[in-house]
Amino acid sequence: MTAQDDDLPPDATGSQHLAIAYRVHADPDLMAAYHRKKKQVEHEGRWEYVGNVHNPDYYVLSEFDSHGQRLLEEQKQILMQIEDDLMSKLRRGVLTIWAREGSPLAPWRRIPASAWRTLKLEDVIKGTAKGPGVELFDIRMGVPVVVQAPPAAIAPPVEDDLIPKGTPGRPNKGIDIIKVEFERHAAAKELAPSLAAESRALADWYHRTYPRRECPTPKTIENNIRLDYNAAKTGQA
Repeated sequence: MTAQDDDLPPDATGSQHLAIAYRVHADPDLMAAYHRKKKQVEHEGRWEYVGNVHNPDYYVLSEFDSHGQRLLEEQKQILMQIEDDLMSKLRRGVLTIWAREGSPLAPWRRIPASAWRTLKLEDVIKGTAKGPGVELFDIRMGVPVVVQAPPAAIAPPVEDDLIPKGTPGRPNKGIDIIKVEFERHAAAKELAPSLAAESRALADWYHRTYPRRECPTPKTIENNIRLDYNAAKTGQA
């Protein structure tokens, strides 16, 4: 683990940078087929020298080499199959992504499997992905490590802040409580027509329900539910 990765969450300690994980978790038969086809293109293709002072060893496959171009297209098709297989594993939760959302300096977060209905890998080497209104940096991929949680400290309840006993996880942070209400909206198909409107509605609900607590701003709520909102709206389409 590098200094850049020392703030990874505990369940991501077994993950790897996307460029490495891409090869590790790709279908082995497809990867073998890809490398065979790559060698075939290199040996059977007709390559033209287009080097210059800045790049003296630069060759490209001749556009007039129909055989080589066909092999190259077959190589690209295999690569697409590899990526489709990985995306399927992400959507099914077989593999998990951790990334920095919105900025390379943002804290790591675990990306929900449902978000990959709209997210797409952008640059495997750089470790980036994009979706509607979302950009991910420093992507790590792997299988979550099960972390044994320490016994929770028992805090005295606050009079008007008691949460009904059936609430999942009984969260005590403002944004966590708001996320529970958001999930209820999504399950009941009661989401507002836009992310901004949903965030304002959640802020209004929190103000009414917990008047003594400081409420996260609608913008903060937007940043915390954007991926889940996009995924939920896609699922309801």
